[in-house]
Amino acid sequence: MEIIHLSEVDSTNEYAKKLVEEKKKNFVVLADKQSCGKGRWGRVWYSDEGGLYFSIVIDPKEYNPKVVNLLVPICIVETLKKYVDKDIEIGIKFPNDIVVKVNKNYKKIGGILVELTDKYMVIGVGIDVNNPIRKEIREIAVSLKEIVGGDVDRLKIFSDFLQTFENYLKKLANNEIDEYEILKKYKKYSITLGKYVKILLSNNKIVSGKVYDIDFDGIIIGTENGLEKIPSGICIQVR
Repeated sequence: MEIIHLSEVDSTNEYAKKLVEEKKKNFVVLADKQSCGKGRWGRVWYSDEGGLYFSIVIDPKEYNPKVVNLLVPICIVETLKKYVDKDIEIGIKFPNDIVVKVNKNYKKIGGILVELTDKYMVIGVGIDVNNPIRKEIREIAVSLKEIVGGDVDRLKIFSDFLQTFENYLKKLANNEIDEYEILKKYKKYSITLGKYVKILLSNNKIVSGKVYDIDFDGIIIGTENGLEKIPSGICIQVR
């Protein structure tokens, strides 16, 4: 994939979408800093210098977006595991937050924002590497630098991630692995499977219950009304 490296941009996703309108395909926008980083549902993603911020653009006709949606967090987890001690747990909180277990609590170290149309799939990724964590989110977020006790080469992390991601895509294209092996790996790294959770939905309704299964379309929760399929939401509690 072609890599477009910028020193600063408003949002790598927004920049990528402009390039898509110019008929550009299969590329990555990487920025050292974002002035208007975006999270899911229009939330702010703090994007100070030292973090890793990039957007991958792929053609949804070439790859199944539902599979790619699970593959990206898998690749982030497998990349970050190379940089920490083996006893440090890194996992995926539904649907695609990357978390690290710190003093028995999970803290967010990365997030993903996927924007999909019939023309493109833009996958925005933010990972807290060497950037300072702002006081507003210190209770819930952590950087890789804090975990390992020193600066980490964020461009090496980016390169490792991209290589891992492209290797998986190649294996899928060559039928060396199938989609259900990706789902199995996602479940392996999930911290929500089998746990009691509270999920905030887009209509501000909260659904709570035990997570019984995960598939390509969401998670299945046992609630007081029986089993419910939750396709999307924000997991606000896991225990």
